[in-house]
Amino acid sequence: MAGIYIHIPFCLKACHYCDFHFTTSFKTKDAIISAIIQELFFRKEYLNGDTIETIYFGGGTPSVLEVADIEKILRIIYKYFDISKNVECTLEANPNDLKKEKVITYIKLGINRISLGGQSFDDDQLKKLNRTHTSNDVEVSIKLIQDLGIENINLDLIYGIPGMNIKSWEKDLKKAVDLNVTHLSCYCLTIEKGTVFHKMVKQGNLKLDTDLNIKSQFIIMRNFLIGHGFNHYEISNFSKPTYESKHNSSYWNGNKYIGVGPSAHSFNGKKRQWNIKNNMKYIIALKNKKSFYNEELLTEKDIINEYILTSLRTSKGISLKKLNSITNEIEYTDLLKQMHALADFSLLYFKQDNFCLTQEGMILCDKITSDLFLV
Repeated sequence: MAGIYIHIPFCLKACHYCDFHFTTSFKTKDAIISAIIQELFFRKEYLNGDTIETIYFGGGTPSVLEVADIEKILRIIYKYFDISKNVECTLEANPNDLKKEKVITYIKLGINRISLGGQSFDDDQLKKLNRTHTSNDVEVSIKLIQDLGIENINLDLIYGIPGMNIKSWEKDLKKAVDLNVTHLSCYCLTIEKGTVFHKMVKQGNLKLDTDLNIKSQFIIMRNFLIGHGFNHYEISNFSKPTYESKHNSSYWNGNKYIGVGPSAHSFNGKKRQWNIKNNMKYIIALKNKKSFYNEELLTEKDIINEYILTSLRTSKGISLKKLNSITNEIEYTDLLKQMHALADFSLLYFKQDNFCLTQEGMILCDKITSDLFLV
């Protein structure tokens, strides 16, 4: 099982919280599409012929492209890779980009999952985030996608936004449930360097929410969604039965994937690669058949730490059988001792040979993960 991720580095507008690689200038759009197609050709052997189970268009905002651009990329993918008949093909979209004719064409191209960047159903919050759409756009686009036959819909929501109160967050969650969305990715707002929000915080123009309020919002989210039939299968992700994201799950399970486009990452089980994070340099490198990525060979400690990082975030947790297979006796004994100590503090619990995070452990996941890392 393997996946393909395509990074589309274009957005109509810069959101105040986003630090992903993108540009609001479309001058290089055609050249980027050509370079992505070239990269797919150059790297067609990277996955050693493994069957592709997931294709994911991310960014940036893939839905700002013409449908013909998506078609060109998919045609090359199907030409040079072995694609599963049951492939999950996801496209990230902004609500206001989706029109009936566009979605119909997406479906004809084999796109069977839409990940919608809604973020909120509160227009004031959307303005604060500098989004290009309204809450009504979110609702209309979800209904449109469903009416045209796509049930596999993810909706992104953000909590921990300065000024967000409990009632507003509960309203967002209830609206998503009422709209019969089958998957929710709920992210706590983080202030990343280089973003507008980061500058506002430094200048004293944005007051961050308290840890107590954010914790309350997390617990409310978890209890509400589980109570409405969602499976909390990863710290930020909830799904109705059978609607887990296969693509993101493959990352957490340590499966191989190839990432194409500027800033995209790849993993083949032994090495990690990351592409140039500059559109023009990426284009020129591909055009001149020069190196367009950096890479690292993972050490044994890297492999162990990555397993801890990814598995601990999921509801499956850390498998002692798997951990034992990638560690030596001293490492395994030390990690086991630490995890038992965390269980004594009710941060982990033991389930079917796995150590999983408790609710309190989920809130402290980053700290617990870093403490378990081998150094």
